[in-house]
Amino acid sequence: MGAGTRDQAKGDAGASKKAAKPLSKRRLVKRAKDLLKEARGLLKRKGKRLEEGERATVQAAADAVATTLAAGREIEVKRLDRETLALDDALTRHMGHFRKTVLRELVEAVAWAVGLALVIRFFLIEAFSIPTSSMIPTLQIGDHLFVNKIGYGLYWPLSPSRMLTWDEPERGEIIVFKYVNPGDPAHDGEDFIKRVVAGPGDKVRLVENTLYVNDEAVPTEVLGEMDCGMFHGDNAEVPDYYCRCVRQKETVNGIEYVTQHIIGPMTERCALSSSVPNWPLHDRPRMDYIGDAASNPAWPNVVVPEGHVMVMGDNRDCSHDSRFWGFVPFDRIKGSAFLLWWARDTSRIFSWLE
Repeated sequence: MGAGTRDQAKGDAGASKKAAKPLSKRRLVKRAKDLLKEARGLLKRKGKRLEEGERATVQAAADAVATTLAAGREIEVKRLDRETLALDDALTRHMGHFRKTVLRELVEAVAWAVGLALVIRFFLIEAFSIPTSSMIPTLQIGDHLFVNKIGYGLYWPLSPSRMLTWDEPERGEIIVFKYVNPGDPAHDGEDFIKRVVAGPGDKVRLVENTLYVNDEAVPTEVLGEMDCGMFHGDNAEVPDYYCRCVRQKETVNGIEYVTQHIIGPMTERCALSSSVPNWPLHDRPRMDYIGDAASNPAWPNVVVPEGHVMVMGDNRDCSHDSRFWGFVPFDRIKGSAFLLWWARDTSRIFSWLE
Protein backbone atom coordinates (compact mmCIF):
# COMPACT_ATOMS: atom_id res chain seq x y z
CA MET A 1 0.00 0.00 0.00
CA GLY A 2 1.48 3.40 -1.03
CA ALA A 3 1.87 6.39 1.19
CA GLY A 4 -0.99 8.19 -0.52
CA THR A 5 -3.32 5.23 0.07
CA ARG A 6 -2.33 5.00 3.73
CA ASP A 7 -3.02 8.70 4.22
CA GLN A 8 -6.44 8.32 2.60
CA ALA A 9 -7.23 5.35 4.79
CA LYS A 10 -6.26 7.29 7.88
CA GLY A 11 -8.44 10.18 6.76
CA ASP A 12 -11.46 7.93 6.24
CA ALA A 13 -10.96 6.34 9.62
CA GLY A 14 -10.74 9.76 11.23
CA ALA A 15 -13.93 10.89 9.49
CA SER A 16 -15.78 7.77 10.67
CA LYS A 17 -14.58 8.31 14.20
CA LYS A 18 -15.73 11.95 14.06
CA ALA A 19 -19.11 10.99 12.63
CA ALA A 20 -19.61 8.39 15.38
CA LYS A 21 -19.10 10.95 18.14
CA PRO A 22 -22.19 10.85 20.38
CA LEU A 23 -24.41 13.87 20.84
CA SER A 24 -24.09 15.93 24.02
CA LYS A 25 -26.85 15.50 26.56
CA ARG A 26 -28.26 18.94 25.78
CA ARG A 27 -28.42 18.30 22.03
CA LEU A 28 -29.83 14.80 22.58
CA VAL A 29 -32.63 16.17 24.75
CA LYS A 30 -33.43 18.84 22.16
CA ARG A 31 -33.49 16.25 19.39
CA ALA A 32 -35.77 14.00 21.45
CA LYS A 33 -38.18 16.87 22.19
CA ASP A 34 -38.31 17.89 18.53
CA LEU A 35 -38.95 14.31 17.44
CA LEU A 36 -41.63 13.85 20.09
CA LYS A 37 -43.35 17.06 18.94
CA GLU A 38 -43.25 15.83 15.34
CA ALA A 39 -44.65 12.41 16.32
CA ARG A 40 -47.53 13.87 18.32
CA GLY A 41 -48.36 16.27 15.51
CA LEU A 42 -48.38 13.51 12.89
CA LEU A 43 -50.48 11.21 15.09
CA LYS A 44 -53.01 13.99 15.65
CA ARG A 45 -53.26 14.95 11.97
CA LYS A 46 -52.66 11.64 10.21
CA GLY A 47 -53.09 8.94 12.87
CA LYS A 48 -56.52 7.88 11.64
CA ARG A 49 -55.04 6.92 8.29
CA LEU A 50 -52.79 4.25 9.88
CA GLU A 51 -53.71 0.71 10.70
CA GLU A 52 -54.33 0.12 14.38
CA GLY A 53 -51.07 -1.79 14.89
CA GLU A 54 -48.98 0.87 13.14
CA ARG A 55 -50.57 3.65 15.15
CA ALA A 56 -49.98 1.72 18.38
CA THR A 57 -46.31 1.19 17.53
CA VAL A 58 -45.68 4.86 16.90
CA GLN A 59 -47.67 5.85 19.99
CA ALA A 60 -45.73 3.44 22.18
CA ALA A 61 -42.40 4.76 20.91
CA ALA A 62 -43.51 8.33 21.54
CA ASP A 63 -44.74 7.48 25.05
CA ALA A 64 -41.38 5.90 25.86
CA VAL A 65 -39.50 9.03 24.86
CA ALA A 66 -41.94 11.23 26.80
CA THR A 67 -41.53 9.10 29.94
CA THR A 68 -37.74 9.28 29.78
CA LEU A 69 -37.78 13.04 29.18
CA ALA A 70 -40.04 13.47 32.23
CA ALA A 71 -37.11 12.44 34.44
CA GLY A 72 -35.66 15.92 34.00
CA ARG A 73 -32.10 16.17 35.28
CA GLU A 74 -32.08 12.44 36.04
CA ILE A 75 -32.47 11.48 32.37
CA GLU A 76 -30.62 8.31 31.36
CA VAL A 77 -28.73 9.43 28.28
CA LYS A 78 -28.19 5.99 26.77
CA ARG A 79 -31.82 5.08 27.26
CA LEU A 80 -33.02 8.34 25.74
CA ASP A 81 -30.70 7.85 22.77
CA ARG A 82 -32.02 4.35 22.21
CA GLU A 83 -35.67 5.35 22.51
CA THR A 84 -35.18 8.40 20.24
CA LEU A 85 -33.71 6.17 17.54
CA ALA A 86 -36.63 3.76 17.97
CA LEU A 87 -39.17 6.58 17.61
CA ASP A 88 -37.40 7.93 14.53
CA ASP A 89 -37.41 4.42 13.04
CA ALA A 90 -41.13 3.98 13.80
CA LEU A 91 -42.01 7.26 12.19
CA THR A 92 -39.95 6.43 9.10
CA ARG A 93 -41.48 2.96 8.69
CA HIS A 94 -45.10 3.80 9.40
CA MET A 95 -45.47 7.51 8.66
CA GLY A 96 -42.51 8.26 6.40
CA HIS A 97 -44.69 9.55 3.55
CA PHE A 98 -46.19 12.12 5.93
CA ARG A 99 -42.86 13.42 7.24
CA LYS A 100 -41.31 16.58 5.86
CA THR A 101 -38.14 16.23 3.85
CA VAL A 102 -35.31 18.71 4.31
CA LEU A 103 -36.21 20.26 0.95
CA ARG A 104 -39.85 20.61 1.96
CA GLU A 105 -38.91 22.22 5.26
CA LEU A 106 -36.64 24.65 3.41
CA VAL A 107 -39.34 25.51 0.88
CA GLU A 108 -41.92 26.04 3.63
CA ALA A 109 -39.53 28.25 5.62
CA VAL A 110 -38.81 30.37 2.57
CA ALA A 111 -42.52 30.57 1.72
CA TRP A 112 -43.38 31.69 5.25
CA ALA A 113 -40.61 34.29 5.20
CA VAL A 114 -41.72 35.64 1.81
CA GLY A 115 -45.36 35.65 2.89
CA LEU A 116 -44.56 37.51 6.10
CA ALA A 117 -42.46 40.05 4.19
CA LEU A 118 -45.31 40.64 1.73
CA VAL A 119 -47.85 41.11 4.52
CA ILE A 120 -45.56 43.65 6.19
CA ARG A 121 -44.84 45.35 2.86
CA PHE A 122 -48.46 45.55 1.68
CA PHE A 123 -50.29 46.23 4.93
CA LEU A 124 -47.99 47.37 7.75
CA ILE A 125 -44.66 49.01 6.94
CA GLU A 126 -42.98 50.09 3.71
CA ALA A 127 -39.48 51.41 3.11
CA PHE A 128 -38.84 54.57 1.10
CA SER A 129 -35.78 56.58 0.13
CA ILE A 130 -35.39 60.35 -0.33
CA PRO A 131 -34.06 61.35 -3.79
CA THR A 132 -34.50 65.16 -3.62
CA SER A 133 -33.85 68.12 -1.33
CA SER A 134 -37.48 69.17 -0.84
CA MET A 135 -37.60 68.08 2.83
CA ILE A 136 -34.25 69.51 3.94
CA PRO A 137 -33.35 70.02 6.76
CA THR A 138 -35.66 67.34 8.21
CA LEU A 139 -34.79 64.74 5.58
CA GLN A 140 -31.62 64.72 3.53
CA ILE A 141 -30.99 63.29 0.07
CA GLY A 142 -30.18 59.61 0.44
CA ASP A 143 -32.15 59.08 3.66
CA HIS A 144 -34.05 55.81 3.98
CA LEU A 145 -37.13 55.64 6.16
CA PHE A 146 -40.06 53.47 7.18
CA VAL A 147 -43.67 54.46 6.57
CA ASN A 148 -46.51 53.30 8.82
CA LYS A 149 -49.20 51.99 6.44
CA ILE A 150 -51.64 50.94 9.14
CA GLY A 151 -52.04 54.30 10.93
CA TYR A 152 -54.81 55.65 8.71
CA GLY A 153 -56.46 52.43 7.58
CA LEU A 154 -56.04 49.08 5.86
CA TYR A 155 -54.86 49.40 2.27
CA TRP A 156 -55.40 47.21 -0.75
CA PRO A 157 -52.13 45.56 -1.87
CA LEU A 158 -50.11 47.64 -4.35
CA SER A 159 -52.55 50.53 -3.98
CA PRO A 160 -52.98 53.67 -1.83
CA SER A 161 -56.74 53.00 -1.78
CA ARG A 162 -58.05 51.74 1.54
CA MET A 163 -60.29 48.81 2.37
CA LEU A 164 -60.95 50.32 5.80
CA THR A 165 -60.33 53.82 7.19
CA TRP A 166 -60.05 54.76 10.86
CA ASP A 167 -58.02 57.98 10.85
CA GLU A 168 -56.75 60.80 8.64
CA PRO A 169 -53.47 62.77 8.62
CA GLU A 170 -53.12 65.66 11.02
CA ARG A 171 -51.28 68.92 10.54
CA GLY A 172 -47.56 68.57 11.09
CA GLU A 173 -47.30 64.91 10.06
CA ILE A 174 -44.97 63.76 7.28
CA ILE A 175 -46.84 61.61 4.76
CA VAL A 176 -46.01 59.58 1.66
CA PHE A 177 -48.57 59.70 -1.14
CA LYS A 178 -48.99 58.85 -4.78
CA TYR A 179 -48.49 61.93 -6.94
CA VAL A 180 -50.95 61.96 -9.83
CA ASN A 181 -50.51 64.65 -12.46
CA PRO A 182 -50.84 63.71 -16.15
CA GLY A 183 -49.44 67.15 -16.99
CA ASP A 184 -46.16 66.16 -15.36
CA PRO A 185 -45.23 62.89 -17.11
CA ALA A 186 -41.74 62.89 -15.60
CA HIS A 187 -43.18 62.35 -12.09
CA ASP A 188 -46.79 61.25 -12.61
CA GLY A 189 -47.48 58.14 -10.52
CA GLU A 190 -44.39 58.48 -8.32
CA ASP A 191 -44.37 58.46 -4.52
CA PHE A 192 -43.87 61.90 -2.95
CA ILE A 193 -43.10 62.78 0.67
CA LYS A 194 -44.18 66.10 2.19
CA ARG A 195 -45.49 67.59 5.42
CA VAL A 196 -49.20 68.20 6.00
CA VAL A 197 -49.72 71.91 6.66
CA ALA A 198 -53.53 72.05 6.49
CA GLY A 199 -56.56 69.76 6.44
CA PRO A 200 -60.09 69.82 5.00
CA GLY A 201 -61.74 73.25 5.32
CA ASP A 202 -58.59 75.02 6.52
CA LYS A 203 -57.69 78.44 5.10
CA VAL A 204 -53.99 78.74 4.28
CA ARG A 205 -51.50 81.42 3.22
CA LEU A 206 -47.84 82.35 3.59
CA VAL A 207 -46.82 85.86 4.69
CA GLU A 208 -43.09 86.63 4.77
CA ASN A 209 -42.27 82.95 5.26
CA THR A 210 -44.77 82.60 8.12
CA LEU A 211 -47.52 80.06 7.62
CA TYR A 212 -51.06 81.16 8.48
CA VAL A 213 -53.84 78.61 8.99
CA ASN A 214 -57.37 79.87 9.57
CA ASP A 215 -55.95 83.40 9.92
CA GLU A 216 -53.68 82.40 12.80
CA ALA A 217 -49.90 82.39 12.41
CA VAL A 218 -48.20 79.07 13.11
CA PRO A 219 -45.86 79.63 16.09
CA THR A 220 -42.51 80.32 14.44
CA GLU A 221 -39.03 80.90 15.87
CA VAL A 222 -36.22 82.16 13.63
CA LEU A 223 -33.10 80.04 14.25
CA GLY A 224 -30.61 81.95 12.12
CA GLU A 225 -29.12 82.46 8.68
CA MET A 226 -26.69 80.22 6.83
CA ASP A 227 -25.47 79.24 3.37
CA CYS A 228 -27.69 76.43 2.10
CA GLY A 229 -26.75 74.02 -0.63
CA MET A 230 -28.92 73.94 -3.74
CA PHE A 231 -29.33 70.50 -5.32
CA HIS A 232 -30.67 69.80 -8.79
CA GLY A 233 -31.38 66.30 -9.99
CA ASP A 234 -32.27 63.19 -8.03
CA ASN A 235 -29.85 61.58 -5.55
CA ALA A 236 -27.29 64.39 -5.80
CA GLU A 237 -24.42 64.06 -3.34
CA VAL A 238 -22.96 67.59 -3.50
CA PRO A 239 -24.70 70.97 -3.99
CA ASP A 240 -24.56 72.68 -7.37
CA TYR A 241 -24.18 76.04 -5.60
CA TYR A 242 -25.13 77.82 -2.37
CA CYS A 243 -27.73 80.45 -1.50
CA ARG A 244 -28.24 82.48 1.64
CA CYS A 245 -31.17 81.13 3.63
CA VAL A 246 -32.83 81.29 6.99
CA ARG A 247 -34.03 78.39 9.08
CA GLN A 248 -36.96 78.64 11.44
CA LYS A 249 -38.76 76.31 13.82
CA GLU A 250 -42.51 75.82 13.47
CA THR A 251 -44.75 74.17 16.06
CA VAL A 252 -47.99 72.47 15.03
CA ASN A 253 -50.07 70.14 17.21
CA GLY A 254 -47.12 69.71 19.56
CA ILE A 255 -44.84 68.74 16.64
CA GLU A 256 -41.73 70.85 16.20
CA TYR A 257 -39.91 70.92 12.87
CA VAL A 258 -37.48 73.19 11.02
CA THR A 259 -38.14 74.82 7.67
CA GLN A 260 -35.68 76.47 5.30
CA HIS A 261 -36.25 79.63 3.21
CA ILE A 262 -34.07 81.42 0.67
CA ILE A 263 -33.38 85.10 1.46
CA GLY A 264 -31.51 87.96 -0.24
CA PRO A 265 -29.25 89.17 -1.61
CA MET A 266 -30.35 87.31 -4.69
CA THR A 267 -27.78 86.16 -7.20
CA GLU A 268 -28.99 85.05 -10.60
CA ARG A 269 -28.86 81.42 -9.58
CA CYS A 270 -30.57 81.96 -6.24
CA ALA A 271 -33.31 84.01 -7.87
CA LEU A 272 -33.98 81.03 -10.13
CA SER A 273 -34.45 78.89 -7.02
CA SER A 274 -37.94 80.36 -6.54
CA SER A 275 -37.79 82.36 -3.32
CA VAL A 276 -41.46 83.12 -2.63
CA PRO A 277 -42.03 84.35 0.96
CA ASN A 278 -45.69 85.14 0.21
CA TRP A 279 -48.33 82.78 -1.17
CA PRO A 280 -50.73 82.72 -2.92
CA LEU A 281 -49.61 85.32 -5.45
CA HIS A 282 -52.22 87.95 -6.26
CA ASP A 283 -52.03 87.81 -10.03
CA ARG A 284 -49.89 84.69 -10.25
CA PRO A 285 -47.09 86.05 -12.47
CA ARG A 286 -45.72 82.52 -12.35
CA MET A 287 -48.38 80.32 -13.91
CA ASP A 288 -47.27 77.24 -12.03
CA TYR A 289 -48.69 78.48 -8.69
CA ILE A 290 -52.33 78.00 -7.72
CA GLY A 291 -54.64 80.37 -5.88
CA ASP A 292 -54.40 83.75 -7.64
CA ALA A 293 -57.06 86.34 -6.72
CA ALA A 294 -58.95 86.02 -10.02
CA SER A 295 -59.67 82.32 -9.50
CA ASN A 296 -59.79 82.20 -5.71
CA PRO A 297 -62.89 83.53 -3.88
CA ALA A 298 -61.15 83.08 -0.51
CA TRP A 299 -58.25 85.39 -1.39
CA PRO A 300 -55.84 86.03 0.29
CA ASN A 301 -56.30 82.51 1.63
CA VAL A 302 -56.58 79.20 -0.19
CA VAL A 303 -59.20 76.80 1.20
CA VAL A 304 -58.44 73.08 1.37
CA PRO A 305 -61.38 71.04 -0.03
CA GLU A 306 -63.04 68.21 1.86
CA GLY A 307 -61.33 64.85 1.60
CA HIS A 308 -57.93 66.47 0.93
CA VAL A 309 -54.86 67.78 2.71
CA MET A 310 -52.41 70.49 1.73
CA VAL A 311 -48.72 69.57 1.80
CA MET A 312 -45.45 71.50 1.60
CA GLY A 313 -41.81 70.54 1.75
CA ASP A 314 -39.77 71.78 4.70
CA ASN A 315 -37.33 73.23 2.17
CA ARG A 316 -40.01 75.72 1.26
CA ASP A 317 -38.39 77.42 -1.73
CA CYS A 318 -37.08 74.17 -3.24
CA SER A 319 -40.20 72.06 -3.02
CA HIS A 320 -42.65 71.06 -5.73
CA ASP A 321 -45.79 70.78 -3.60
CA SER A 322 -49.44 71.80 -3.16
CA ARG A 323 -48.68 75.41 -4.02
CA PHE A 324 -47.92 74.23 -7.56
CA TRP A 325 -50.30 71.37 -8.32
CA GLY A 326 -53.00 71.42 -5.67
CA PHE A 327 -54.17 69.18 -2.85
CA VAL A 328 -53.66 65.51 -1.96
CA PRO A 329 -56.80 63.33 -1.82
CA PHE A 330 -57.06 61.00 1.16
CA ASP A 331 -57.22 57.96 -1.12
CA ARG A 332 -53.70 58.61 -2.46
CA ILE A 333 -52.03 58.74 0.94
CA LYS A 334 -49.94 55.65 1.65
CA GLY A 335 -48.99 56.35 5.24
CA SER A 336 -46.95 58.46 7.66
CA ALA A 337 -43.16 58.44 7.92
CA PHE A 338 -42.02 57.48 11.41
CA LEU A 339 -38.44 56.13 11.47
CA LEU A 340 -35.22 57.07 9.71
CA TRP A 341 -33.33 53.77 9.49
CA TRP A 342 -30.43 54.78 7.23
CA ALA A 343 -28.68 58.05 6.43
CA ARG A 344 -25.38 59.23 5.01
CA ASP A 345 -24.90 61.03 8.32
CA THR A 346 -24.68 58.02 10.63
CA SER A 347 -25.56 60.11 13.70
CA ARG A 348 -29.13 60.37 12.39
CA ILE A 349 -29.66 56.62 11.89
CA PHE A 350 -32.61 55.17 13.83
CA SER A 351 -34.09 58.55 14.67
CA TRP A 352 -37.84 59.07 15.02
CA LEU A 353 -39.53 61.49 12.67
CA GLU A 354 -42.03 64.20 13.49
